[in-house]
Amino acid sequence: MSTRVTFLTAALLICAGPAAAACGGAITAFEAIAASDAKTGNLNKGIYNRIVTELGPVKAQCSAGHDAEASRALGAIKSRHGYR
Repeated sequence: MSTRVTFLTAALLICAGPAAAACGGAITAFEAIAASDAKTGNLNKGIYNRIVTELGPVKAQCSAGHDAEASRALGAIKSRHGYR
């Protein structure tokens, strides 16, 4: 994930409000790790695309202020794909 995209994501989370920022930071961090793993070849591109797709509803939950649900869903995605 490029630095520009990371900063843009962070800016959007700040604008979304404090409720979204709590889970948003964890989502952004995981996205950066997965993107880095895909870029270095440590993560299959197909799996990376699946992770990105699965994160869509999690981001929506987070933006809606459903921090607990988003955090649980993020944990499930991470666990399913071998992340902690």
